[in-house]
Amino acid sequence: QTMTTCGVDASSNTALTSSSSPMLLRINLHSHLLTAHTTHGILHEDYAQYTSYCTRRLARLRHGQCVKKDLLHCRMYKSSFGTRVEDVDGSGGGSASKARHAYRAIEMIQLPAEVLGSNVNYFYEPLYCAERCWAASMAVKAELNSGGGGGGKSSSVLMGDGGSVREKWSSGKLRAYSVKRLRKAVKFANLVESLTMSTVTPPTLFVEGVEDEVKEEKASPPVDEHTQMEARAYASWMRGNLALETNQWQTACTEYQTAFNLCHALANNTSSENANSDDGNAIQQLELFDFFTTRATNVIAPLLRYCQYELQEKGATPTEKMSFLQSSSSVSDGPNDPLQSKLNTLKTQTLQTQATSGSSMSQIVFRENNIVVETKELRMALLKVQNLKMEWEEEKSGGGGGGSNDAKFMALLNGYDDTISLTNQELKQLAPLKSGPAVNAKKFQLVNILGYAKYQKLKLVMERNEDMANGILKKQSGRSTGKNNKKKEMTLKHLEEVAHLYDALLQDARAVAALPGGGSVDDFDGNATLSTVEDEFLLEANANILRLRSLRCYYLAKMHASPLVSKYSQAVALLNQAESLAHEALEEIGACDQMERGEEILGSLQSVADEMKGEKCRVLAIAYLAKTSSMKSSLPLLQRLHDYDIPSSPTSAVSCVPPKLEPMACKPIFFDVALNYVSDYPVVELENVLAEHGDNAASAGASGLLGWFRRG
Repeated sequence: QTMTTCGVDASSNTALTSSSSPMLLRINLHSHLLTAHTTHGILHEDYAQYTSYCTRRLARLRHGQCVKKDLLHCRMYKSSFGTRVEDVDGSGGGSASKARHAYRAIEMIQLPAEVLGSNVNYFYEPLYCAERCWAASMAVKAELNSGGGGGGKSSSVLMGDGGSVREKWSSGKLRAYSVKRLRKAVKFANLVESLTMSTVTPPTLFVEGVEDEVKEEKASPPVDEHTQMEARAYASWMRGNLALETNQWQTACTEYQTAFNLCHALANNTSSENANSDDGNAIQQLELFDFFTTRATNVIAPLLRYCQYELQEKGATPTEKMSFLQSSSSVSDGPNDPLQSKLNTLKTQTLQTQATSGSSMSQIVFRENNIVVETKELRMALLKVQNLKMEWEEEKSGGGGGGSNDAKFMALLNGYDDTISLTNQELKQLAPLKSGPAVNAKKFQLVNILGYAKYQKLKLVMERNEDMANGILKKQSGRSTGKNNKKKEMTLKHLEEVAHLYDALLQDARAVAALPGGGSVDDFDGNATLSTVEDEFLLEANANILRLRSLRCYYLAKMHASPLVSKYSQAVALLNQAESLAHEALEEIGACDQMERGEEILGSLQSVADEMKGEKCRVLAIAYLAKTSSMKSSLPLLQRLHDYDIPSSPTSAVSCVPPKLEPMACKPIFFDVALNYVSDYPVVELENVLAEHGDNAASAGASGLLGWFRRG
């Protein structure tokens, strides 16, 4: 739709949104500016042409019939609400002349919200003032970057007759002029933001002698929330530009981040409005969605990353640098992002510094041995693994999931693999050497580091797999159906998934029991594969193997006892084995005093052992019924009252309604009488019975002279 207010066409970028009274303006500020930039030289960096256009546009905006009394700086309109208070009396802010066309100062923020909402020119006038100042600043900056002689036409346009004077300016003066124009642009951008949120009411007329107290109520804003968000985004972007030029990196980061978030919010708001609009408005809303998304990604995000990079370079500590780079990488996580490569380089430098100083990961504790990490490469690998583990735990505890959590988990496993590879390389270098106290001590050190890295990796994988198995069990046990809130039995598919997970857990547990390391240097013979040390670590590993074997047997038994398999004898045997292994595991775990999470593991295994007893009783009962029942019957209850069998389904019928048709021999006259009542029975079933027991079926058994008489 097209709305024309006082001769100003606002067909494409302005609309009226019907909310609660009064009507609110909808002004698409960014879309309007995009059209102006595209058609007046900004695409070709011709800022002088755009500055001239803004000047002409301002003249047209200010001379509108409905707004010129508030926007023109003529003293003849001093009675306007926008006239500065001091200037009404001629005390300041304007010219001392009393002439009609003398200058008067304007404060647009004093205009009532009702007046501001009556015409879009009140918002376009400060907007184009900001654009003109910004374009002038960019023109001077372009001239400064080109060496001061590239102004050409822009010098004469921006400076008028003094264009030749600017050629004599120094670079410092040009920069000061550019920043000055940018400050003025920020001033007008802030004014646009303030006008969109104005709640000023018209002044109240007081009559002498009337003492009624009138409670002042704030007026509603002149524009809708969408326009207010656009004004805030534009003002934040302009303030960020000023902070960027004045090297105020923290302020620039804050303002650009605000503009970035507002652009994404506007895009999401536009997308939601698109779903509830007609075809014509849907196309326009789709264009706005693309515009705000592109502006946030291609215009604001690079500026934000640059400011964050400059901020962390100005004397920040390595930890602060990494935090700034990580926060900036959240804006753009592309694989070829130079800031991400800078973050990786900084992490590597930090690890090298820590590894060289020897203050971190200089020794590890594995199987009651303090192992010194002597080489710099191993210390760097262990420090990298430590950092990756912290990041993964933060992501996990923060509720993160999906691709990000999986990527960090895989990066942590790769870190352990790198540590194992480095240790194996150093062991290969020591393999040709003859055995001796020094060589054996070095091998003992590397063997324990190798066992430590493998144990940490296996422990990580086992915890993840067991969490997945517990998650499946918890999800299935939490489901309920019916009014009585009865728990559903686990399906065969979920039991298979749990059993497969416990298969993998059992393999990893056996690999943990076979890890090298432990003992002392004196008992070490130089061969890691032949030395098996019985210590607390090995006892805990064997106890964990018994626990996992018991759980695996238990869920295999539940698989065999499921209705789709129905192998009850095998299920009973597996349950007996699971119960026996569970008792052994409880004894072994109870004997391990230093086992990690020992009390928790004991409690969970004891609860499963109790479930095994109930499951065993249930399977034995089902097996007995399956063994004693001769056959399954599909007859209704009234026809098998004296049969000791089980029904084919739990919901078998008590009787057949209507009764089933049964073949019987009778004379033809019976069919003549029955024809009157045949409509009470299903016709299709009756036809099938007649076809089965008709003349053709009866002729075989009723042959001979007396065959007809035998029917009666």
